[in-house]
Amino acid sequence: MKHAIRIAVAVCCFSLVALATAKAQIQYSQGPVERIVLVHILPGHFNAFMADLKANIVPLWDKEKAAGLIQGYQMFFNSTSSGPEDWDFGYSLTYANMAALDGLPDKVFDLRMKQYGDKTAEQKVIDKRVEDVRIVSSSLIRDITLR
Repeated sequence: MKHAIRIAVAVCCFSLVALATAKAQIQYSQGPVERIVLVHILPGHFNAFMADLKANIVPLWDKEKAAGLIQGYQMFFNSTSSGPEDWDFGYSLTYANMAALDGLPDKVFDLRMKQYGDKTAEQKVIDKRVEDVRIVSSSLIRDITLR
């Protein structure tokens, strides 16, 4: 009986040593984080949305990029719509990592106020934007590179 216990203890010890010395099997490395937003432009509001994008949204993204808050942004159209309520326009904002999202609203606040002047003026622009588009989806994804 004592012999069986000794063998069991030895097997457990060797198993623990093997686990402790094994290399981690992480199969990918983590990269930047992206916020992807897809919007449906309401009928008859394309020109108004594009004007808002050019006058308000892109300049703010450029300021965020210059401040190092985002790495960049992309805009794209849906070329394969599956119906009249599908998304028409999308954009992505690229952040260095998840930590870049910590405290982001506070960091962007001053840039927004420089862009719009004050909260009331900003709210008017947002109210008008809501008349032009409807958000279909918003996703946060992380890029990976296989090892």
